[in-house]
Amino acid sequence: MVIAGVLLIMVAVRVWNRRGPARAQPFTGPLAAALLVAVSGLTPDEVGLTRAGWGYALVAFLIVAAGYGIALLIPAARRALGARNHPNPVRKALLGVPLATVIFEEIAFRGVLWTLLYHDHGAVWAYVVTAVLFGLWHLPAPAEVAFTTLAGFVLSFLREVGGGLIAPFVLHWTANGLGILASAGARRSGPGDSGGDDKSQVGVVPRR
Repeated sequence: MVIAGVLLIMVAVRVWNRRGPARAQPFTGPLAAALLVAVSGLTPDEVGLTRAGWGYALVAFLIVAAGYGIALLIPAARRALGARNHPNPVRKALLGVPLATVIFEEIAFRGVLWTLLYHDHGAVWAYVVTAVLFGLWHLPAPAEVAFTTLAGFVLSFLREVGGGLIAPFVLHWTANGLGILASAGARRSGPGDSGGDDKSQVGVVPRR
């Protein structure tokens, strides 16, 4: 019954994220996460709200940051990053992503639901169910569902070996938030770095 209640809250949040005003999500995300913890009956330590896992968090951050750094050095990858336009990228990366996305999703999937399944059915169920649901959370894009399902396994692994949510939280933010900043950096690098497609030269008649 507890798991059913948790899933109902998660579905309600997903519908709200799709239908509700985006400006409210940085507030509703943490509030909904707190509601999940209260409904679950779990303690903060059981949910994973501990100080454990900083070493894994640092390694995860460095790996993803290095990946984005390398991508910015490769023209094709830089163009792909630059194709993504994020209004107010700094605010979105530093406030929107952690408050509207990461806090709720990590507490919901790797905190509350993962712990309940782990206690009741074991590690295999906890890994598989939370990873699959995390993938389905990102419907309707099939490619994104496949990628986020795989990401769900990685985030669950970090949650288990790290002993808490710090490591998956950092990896989740780094992949999303740092990705937004990298995209903004790629766009600022200038059209001259994007295969020579300089729109400022379109329609310009050379002087004779």
